[in-house]
Amino acid sequence: MTLRPDFDGPPVWRETFRVRAGEMGPGGLLRLPAFGDLLQEASGNHATALRYGTDLLLTEGLTWVLSRLHVSLHRLPAWRDEITVETWPSGVQRLWALRDFRVVDAAGETLAVATSGWLVLKVASKRPIRQSDDMVAFANRTPPRTIADPFDELPGPAPSAAGGPTFRVCRFDLDLNSHANNVSILRWLLEALPEGLVAPLTLEVEYRGECFEGDVLVGRVDTDGPGAFRVALVRQADGREVARARTRRGAA
Repeated sequence: MTLRPDFDGPPVWRETFRVRAGEMGPGGLLRLPAFGDLLQEASGNHATALRYGTDLLLTEGLTWVLSRLHVSLHRLPAWRDEITVETWPSGVQRLWALRDFRVVDAAGETLAVATSGWLVLKVASKRPIRQSDDMVAFANRTPPRTIADPFDELPGPAPSAAGGPTFRVCRFDLDLNSHANNVSILRWLLEALPEGLVAPLTLEVEYRGECFEGDVLVGRVDTDGPGAFRVALVRQADGREVARARTRRGAA
């Protein structure tokens, strides 16, 4: 890979958003998938500012793929609230480039923190490559991780867990790589749960495979204690697991 980060770029990216009407749910609070959209937007803009964005990677036959996400959410902002997403590369762990987040309200109070793991894939072979030494060096200039997650494999639902709702991947779920966007997958994982999530909460997601327009995904859910669940999305056609998540009440 010849592409190099631009070390003149900001180590920490700060981007301010105002919660729009189309992003709120019942009670006037930001919907959880819309929260995921804001994290994705800020991280993508920072990567672009560092000359490491998806558009430039694609010119070399590479692309970013989100593999892991761990969110500790204290509360959701409301319609028209102004919030700031802070994000930074926080290191390299195995094949993952780590990226962390802090979301604050207009008064500077922390609404959420999150950590994530991203892979750089060869588009043709869909195989991950090692993160560059430049990425390791750049992360030495940034704050530490907000959540010290080793990203061990998440436990999925028990094999006996009954199948739940089904979801069809539509054209408006697709991203630049023509597979379902990570926020669409997050939305289906959340919709498969037997009850809605209310902040404060902890959410961990493991993305395990691609899905494409026309695929039908089956949600499988198991309880993991009071107010806690394990959920997975399985492709109906071949039984392959696309993603799994673990949720529980309370934020770290």
